[in-house]
Amino acid sequence: MNHKLRHLAHQQAKLQAEAARQREDLTIHAAEWHTRLTWVDRGLALTRFVKNNPGMILGAGALFAMFTPFKAARILLGSWATLKGVRNISGLFSKD
Repeated sequence: MNHKLRHLAHQQAKLQAEAARQREDLTIHAAEWHTRLTWVDRGLALTRFVKNNPGMILGAGALFAMFTPFKAARILLGSWATLKGVRNISGLFSKD
């Protein structure tokens, strides 16, 4: 009986080590997919926003179309710089 208990204990240790290795592998693969799924989630949130606010999107597009390309580029760059400045100064918007 002692031999059988030792064999079972050895088998248990072997299975526990295998389970630990599999958990580590799963953690690595899950971390790789986390960033990809974050981008997918952002894309879905954007499509939800566009779907829920079509008038705002069309209005902004129509307003933006009135400008010349040079003026539109200046407005975009200025808006982008302002957004980055506000983000850096106050942390108002999330960087995620």
